[in-house]
Amino acid sequence: MSADDVVCTGWLIKSPPEKKLKRFSWRKRWFVLRRGRMSGNPDVLEYYRSKSSRKPIRTIDLQECEVTIEAEVRPTKRQYQNQHLFVVKTTTRIFYLLAKTVEEMNIWVQNIGQICTFGGLNRHAERDAETERCGQNLLQSNSCVTEERSDTHTSVIT
Repeated sequence: MSADDVVCTGWLIKSPPEKKLKRFSWRKRWFVLRRGRMSGNPDVLEYYRSKSSRKPIRTIDLQECEVTIEAEVRPTKRQYQNQHLFVVKTTTRIFYLLAKTVEEMNIWVQNIGQICTFGGLNRHAERDAETERCGQNLLQSNSCVTEERSDTHTSVIT
């Protein structure tokens, strides 16, 4: 995949798999959201040990996914209680992710949500119609501008 496929990058804190939530700690990881549709690749969310790592620890296929904000669920560890939780559900696993600010969380949720509408877990006729309209807009727009935000740890590609 090329750098042109990158939609969003930044630091998030990721939970361990649900079976290991009590025994293992949450980890800070560098996340990269890639939209591969234009180049024929899958839409993925990758995470790395660091920003400079070359190989992802894991690549999450977003072909069928759902993203939600979890306002009522709070991590129990004190160090994470001021972070903002959102959830990415795929057919194989649920990923609990923490962003440092509400703005960062909203950026991730919005960008992942736009990708998930193409292959969401709960597809409806309205969503299919919206997907078709969005797909046409995506095909017509091929500009890629990086918007760096100095007050956050997330970069958005628009």
